[in-house]
Amino acid sequence: MPKTILIGAPIDSGQQRPGCLMGPAAYRVAGLAREIASEGHGVTDWGDLALPPLEPAYCPNPVVHSLAETLGWTQALMDRVDDALSDGGFPIIMGGDHSLALGSVAGAAAFAQRQGRPLYILWLDAHSDFHTPLTTTSGNLHGTPLAYIAGRDGFDAFPSFPAPVPADRICLYGIRSVDPAEQAALLDHDIAINDMRVLDEHGIVAPLARFPDQGPPGGGHAARLPRRRLP
Repeated sequence: MPKTILIGAPIDSGQQRPGCLMGPAAYRVAGLAREIASEGHGVTDWGDLALPPLEPAYCPNPVVHSLAETLGWTQALMDRVDDALSDGGFPIIMGGDHSLALGSVAGAAAFAQRQGRPLYILWLDAHSDFHTPLTTTSGNLHGTPLAYIAGRDGFDAFPSFPAPVPADRICLYGIRSVDPAEQAALLDHDIAINDMRVLDEHGIVAPLARFPDQGPPGGGHAARLPRRRLP
């Protein structure tokens, strides 16, 4: 029976609106584990991550906030997701703001690299999150995970990403709001973008079905990251 591992990530350092840290508790109260089990999957709850002791951190962009906290969560999630995959599990990260993708995908990348398998990213999101700590104008690091994953410059303070994911293994899906600087960078990286116009014209299935065809069936680990944006 497939083993699903729930990991709570009560993170709110990636943005400035309170409440995200309540996410893991809300998922549990809503009965997420029960629903997964009802579909015939094994499920284990590993509880919530704790923020490790913080190290001094610096970013030359003065608007960036909560850098040390975000770095701590990134390392903790990277290690925990790697542990879950190494244990043969299918981790589900219960956030928390979307800076959790920094560590969760890094953990998957570390595991995939050791296995000699490619990592594919299907980014289900209204926003591209392709800023870097140097380009963000809000200072909210929840807008940077995909840039980290793709290997953009500007993440010197962060744990080294195990193996940046090539553009042809990344697909943005359902995008509807992208800053001009992010758009220029995305085009420079030639990442596939299926915005809401594409979905309105072609439906959900057809664009989605084309993405896995880039690699051998079942040959890579896919990181699926749905969420709702906070300003």
